[in-house]
Amino acid sequence: MELEVLKKLLESNTERTSNPLGVSERECGKWARDLGIPERGEVLLYTGCLYQMAPQIELFSDLLRRFESIGPSFLDLSMRLYASFLSMGIDISAPIRFMKKKDRYLNILRNIAYALRESGVKFACLREEPYNGVLYHDLGLDELFERQMMRVAEKIREAGAKKVITIDPHSTYMLKYHLAEYIDIEVFHYSEILLKGYEPARKELEATIHDPCYLARWSDSTEQIRELLRKAGVVLREPEFSRKFTGCCGGPIESIFPDLASKIAEKRLEELKSTGASKIIVACPICLLNLKKVSGGLEVLDLAEVIV
Repeated sequence: MELEVLKKLLESNTERTSNPLGVSERECGKWARDLGIPERGEVLLYTGCLYQMAPQIELFSDLLRRFESIGPSFLDLSMRLYASFLSMGIDISAPIRFMKKKDRYLNILRNIAYALRESGVKFACLREEPYNGVLYHDLGLDELFERQMMRVAEKIREAGAKKVITIDPHSTYMLKYHLAEYIDIEVFHYSEILLKGYEPARKELEATIHDPCYLARWSDSTEQIRELLRKAGVVLREPEFSRKFTGCCGGPIESIFPDLASKIAEKRLEELKSTGASKIIVACPICLLNLKKVSGGLEVLDLAEVIV
C-alpha cells in the first residue's frame, strides 16, 4: 500500500478522534462501565485501546488484503475515497463494525480487571482512554506519534497516576520506552502484578504458547506469563522459536503489506502446530487477530481467557 495514502487516512481519522481507525476515546473506555472503577488514583490500568479496536483492525486489514489483490491503483483510489468519506464524518464501515461481536475482546479486559481486584490491587481507569500510538511509531509518522504521546501523558497526569499497569505488549513498550520523555511514571505489564498475589482458575488444558515480540524482546515478560499458566494447570508445549527468539505474527507490516503479513502468520502457525498442541495461547490482541485468521482447526486463546 502507498504509505502516503495510508498516512492521509490515518491523519483524517486522528483529526476527528485522536485514533488511527476513528474509534473515539469514549468508546475505548466503555469496557469498564458498571465495574465501579474510580477515574483517578495513583495506580492506573491503561488498555491502550487495542483490544477495543480489534474488530476495526480486523475489518481494515481484510479490506487492505482484498484491495491489494486487485492492484495498487484501485487500492489507492479506494483508500482516497474512504478517507474522503471519513473527513465528512461518514464511516462506511460502521454497519459492518457494529455487526461484529466485540464481547470477546471486552471480556478479556474485564477478566484482567477482575483478576487484579482479586489479587488486592486498587486501581483507576480512564473513561475516555487515548490510543497508545504504536501504529504511528511503526510507520515512522513522527508528528502524529509525538502528538499522541503528549495526549497519553496528559490523560495519565489528569488521573493523578504514579504507576501504570498495561494490558498489551504494545502499550507496555510505548509507555516504558517512549512516554518517559513526557511524564515520570512506573510501568508494569499486568502479568508482573498478578504473579504477586493472584491464584488463577484451574483449567487443566494442554497448549502451546506464542510470545509477542514487544513483550519478549523489549519487556522481558516471558516467564511471568508461563508461571501464571502453570499455576492455572496448563501444560505448555514450547515451540522451537520462543521467548526472545519468538517468531513474528506478521502484525507490524499488516497495514503496508497485508498479503506478506498473512504469509508470516502462516509460517508462525506452522511452527506452533509442530508442537502437537491443539490450542495456542497469546498475550497480545494483534497476535490474537493475526493467528486466528490463519488458525484452521487450532483454537487461539488470550492469556486472560485462560487464567481467569
